Amino acid sequence: MHVLSPSLCALALMSVAGPALALDSWTATTERGLPVLSLAQGEGSIRIVCDPDRVFGPTPNGAVIVVLPKDKTPSTVVFLAKMGEQARLAVTNGSAAQSKADAAEWAKMVDILRKGGEFAVVSSLDSLSFETAPLPDLACE
Repeated sequence: MHVLSPSLCALALMSVAGPALALDSWTATTERGLPVLSLAQGEGSIRIVCDPDRVFGPTPNGAVIVVLPKDKTPSTVVFLAKMGEQARLAVTNGSAAQSKADAAEWAKMVDILRKGGEFAVVSSLDSLSFETAPLPDLACE
């Protein structure tokens, strides 16, 4: 009688478990001359607007817009990466402006998005979860 190795068993189980889930895809557009990346999930979404060429002035002009289905007016959102990284941003009318955000927290959020993988956007009443490919060229400093 042959005994299968544990790694061969795991490989066999993975092959019959069904197809892998597709990654959430960023949609890239340009608005008012600025690059915009968007992710949507049902009635929720996140959009990040960058101004890498300082089109609208010498200071950073990025923004992140969060729409949560169950929490229409969060005052704070947290980006949580699967590996434990987190970035806390104050939001007004669903938007966090880079110029008003804590620079370290903004940089952490950009880093989470650059690395890709599994992450969530969380408020005190709602959350959205995504799994994306890395965005190494995200220019939102």
